[in-house]
Order: sequence, then structure tokens, then C-alpha cells
Amino acid sequence: MAAGLQTLCRNAGGDAALIRSVPAALMCLLAVANCRQDISGTQSSAGINETEVRLIANDLAIERGMNLLCEASGDDNLSTFMEELRHSGISKEVRESIAADSVTMMNKISTEEPEYICTPEMFEGSSIRVAEAQKKWDEMRGITQ
Repeated sequence: MAAGLQTLCRNAGGDAALIRSVPAALMCLLAVANCRQDISGTQSSAGINETEVRLIANDLAIERGMNLLCEASGDDNLSTFMEELRHSGISKEVRESIAADSVTMMNKISTEEPEYICTPEMFEGSSIRVAEAQKKWDEMRGITQ
């Protein structure tokens, strides 16, 4: 994974304007959030893949972190998700670990410059990732639309 991230960051050098306008650290964070692989993770007793749940929470934490940094109004999808996890059969220890990871992600975003994060393009990308994450969560629970 690390080699893949390094290649991704190196290949992004072709779009120099983007790299100059968005800190490289955030680009790598967003790349990690978008680089979903089919990973066989630990299954809860409810049949929920822990690795996938962590990826979903990461996308929601990015959205929440951006909303806090930019003082944007918006749904608190992360809190809703964490409450749904509580009722899903995921153990308390795993939920606490996911919550800690989410806080870490939000803290990383809070250190970035708002002028680079609070752009329509960043919010659009986040919105797309959140919609995909929510769809994946619904599929994991057997909810289809």
C-alpha cells in the first residue's frame, strides 16, 4: 500500500497546479480514503466486515472534519453512523477504535489551511465519497434502494 501511495503522489506531479493549491499531506489522506481494496477483514457476529466499516467511517470523518474546519452546515453523518454501529452487533472495543481513528482523521484535517480545504471542489469530492460510503453501509446491512 505504501508503495502504491508513493506512486500515486509521484504521478500527481503531472498536475502541478493541483499540488500547489492543496497540501500534499491532505492529498495523500484523501488518496488513502479513495484507495479501497477488496480486503477480507474481520467479520462481526452480525456478518459485518470490520475493514469496510473502518473505510466508511474514514470517509465520514473526512466530511465531518471539513465541515468543522470550514464552519459549514451539514448533516453529521459520522455521528449517525456511529449510533447505527452501536445497534449493528459490532463490539464496543471495535466501535471505540473506529471512533478514535475518526477523531484522528478530523484532527489531521483541522491542521490544514481552510483556503485549501474549504473549496467547492473539495466539498464535491467529499460528498461523492460519503454517498458511496452510505450506499456500501446500506448494502452491508441488507438495505437496498
